[in-house]
Amino acid sequence: MKRHKIITLGIGALALAAGMTACQADMDTPDLQVPEATIQPNMTIAELKTEFQNKTELVGTKEDGSHYIIHGRVVSSDASGNIYQNLVVQDETAALTFSIRQGSMYTSYRLGQEVVVDMTGLYIGYYRGLQQVGAPGDPYDGAPQLGFMAYDNWLGHAQKTGLPNPDTKLVTYDEQWPADNMYCISLTLPISQGDLIRLQSQLVEIRNVSFSGADGKLTFAPKQETVSRYIKNEAGDSIAVRNSGYSNFYNDPLPMGTGNVRGILGYYGDSWQLTLRDRSDVMISNDGAKEKPFTVEQMLSGNYNMREGWATGYIVGSVKAGETATAADKVIFGKDAELDNNLLIADDPDCTDLSKCVTVDLTQGSMLRRYANLIDHPDVYKKKLSVLGTVGSYLGITGMTDCPGTIGSFAIEGVEINVPTGDFKEVYHGLLETATSCDWTFDNVIMNSPVTRVWSWRDYNGKYYLNGSAFVGNVNYEALSYAVSPEIDLTGKLEAKASFDHEARFQTTLRTLCKFAVREVGQPEWTEYDIPNWPPSGNWTYANSGDIDISAFAGKKIQIAFKYASSEAGADTWRIKDVVVSAR
Repeated sequence: MKRHKIITLGIGALALAAGMTACQADMDTPDLQVPEATIQPNMTIAELKTEFQNKTELVGTKEDGSHYIIHGRVVSSDASGNIYQNLVVQDETAALTFSIRQGSMYTSYRLGQEVVVDMTGLYIGYYRGLQQVGAPGDPYDGAPQLGFMAYDNWLGHAQKTGLPNPDTKLVTYDEQWPADNMYCISLTLPISQGDLIRLQSQLVEIRNVSFSGADGKLTFAPKQETVSRYIKNEAGDSIAVRNSGYSNFYNDPLPMGTGNVRGILGYYGDSWQLTLRDRSDVMISNDGAKEKPFTVEQMLSGNYNMREGWATGYIVGSVKAGETATAADKVIFGKDAELDNNLLIADDPDCTDLSKCVTVDLTQGSMLRRYANLIDHPDVYKKKLSVLGTVGSYLGITGMTDCPGTIGSFAIEGVEINVPTGDFKEVYHGLLETATSCDWTFDNVIMNSPVTRVWSWRDYNGKYYLNGSAFVGNVNYEALSYAVSPEIDLTGKLEAKASFDHEARFQTTLRTLCKFAVREVGQPEWTEYDIPNWPPSGNWTYANSGDIDISAFAGKKIQIAFKYASSEAGADTWRIKDVVVSAR
C-alpha cells in the first residue's frame, strides 16, 4: 500500500486533482486534507478469502490478538444505478464485495479510492456462492447467507487513504497484477471456475463478444426490472450480463456488433455473471468488421486494445532488423526493407511520422508474408492493406498481431491473390505404421556422446513409427536433429496443409523445443511451425496434430521435417506416424 501524508492543497491544485476546471473569484478557501489511514494492512485480500473459504462467520482476531486488516482500491460505482448497495475493493491479489445498506456510495467512494478495512468484527461468508462481507441474512437451502450490513458499521471499520486515482491498467490473468493502481483483467469466454478466490468480484474485460438478440430494438432492461442479457463469443460460449431497470441506461438498445465488455465478475449458484458499472463499460460496435475496418487513428486511440477484427492502412515502410519502433531512426519509410516479417501502415500513403503509424506482424510461413513483404514485393509500397488480426503491441508500438495470414484474411489494393477452389486432396502420405522401412533421412546437427543418433524407425507389435529421443542411460542430453521427408510436389497448388499423429508420455521440454518445419527443395533454411495439438502426457496415447497451414510453400517443391531438440533439462521421447500433406 502506498503511504500518504496529510497534504494541503489550494483550490487550483484541488481542481487539477479532481480533473475539473472552474472560474473562482478571489476569496479565501479552506485547504483540503488528503486522508491517511491510521491502521495498516497486514494481509492481502486473497489471504483473507483463503483463510475464510467455505465459512460464514464473524471475523475474530489472529492468534497473536491482532486484527485482520486488508486494503485495496474501489473498482465499483453505483453512479449509474446498475450496481445496488455493493462496494467492491481490489488489491494486487484479489477482489472482495462488501454488501452495504447505502445508496449513492460513489459520492464518497469514487473509482480508485484506496481504503483500509479492519475486518475484525465484520461478517464474511457467502450469498448464493459469491464470497462477500455483510451481515447475517436468511438461510438458503439450509445454508447461512449474508445480506447487507449497516452503513455505520462499514464506516466504523473502513478508512480512506489518499485521493482517488481512476487510471486503470489492462492486464492478463497470468501476469503480476499491479499494487499501485486499479487494473482490469482481460479475459475470453469461457471463464474457468478453477480460481474463484482470485476471480470472484474482479473488474474484468471480456474480449470479442456480442450481445445475443441485439437487433437495434432490444434494450438493456425493461423499466424497473432486473434482467439478464447474454454476451457470447464466436464459438457460442456465453455469460449473463445483469442489468437493472433502474439504471440510467436501461432503455438504451443493446449495441450491435462485436467488441469488449467490462464489469464486475460476480458468481451466482455455480455460474459467472457480469454486472456493468455504467454504459461506457460496453465497448461493442461494428468497428473492426470487414466492411468497417479499424483505421490507424482508431487503433492508436487505445479504445480497441485486444480487439479482434479487420484493420486497414497504407503500407509506408517497415521496422529495421534487430530494432523496435521506438524512434524514427529505427524504421525505414519507403520500399526498401531489411526484414520480411513486418510492415508499417498509416492512414496517409505519404506519411513519414512514426506517431501516426502502426506495425503489422507478417506471420511466419503465411500467405500474408508471401504477398505483402517489402523485400520480395517493393511494389506494394503505398498500397492499401486490409488485414484480419488483433489490435495489440508489436515491435514496441501499437500493431496488428495474431494475423492468421491465410487466403481470405487479407487483401492488398491492386494485387491479385489467387483464391483456391475445390476440396483439399492428399498429395503425400508417409510414415505409415504398416511400412517396414522408412524413406526419410536424418540430419544430426548437435550430438553429444554417448548420443549417436536421435531418430530411428521402430515397430511395436508389428506397428511402425518414427522415434526421436536423446535420453540415454537415464540421462538427458542436449541434441538437435531433423527427420526430413522426401520431396513433396506442390507445384500448381495455391493452398496446402499438413497433419500427423504423435504421442509422448514424458513431456518436459518437448512442447517448447520440438517443432514441425518446412523448406523449399534445395534451400538450407527451415521455416518452423508451432504444433496446434499435443498428445496427453502420462501415457502412450496417439493424438492428431491438427492442421498446420503451410500455404506459404504452395506452388513449390518442398520437404517437411520434424525438428527434435533437447537439453539437460529434458530429452523426451517423441513418436510420430501417419503424416499427410493435402493441397488444392
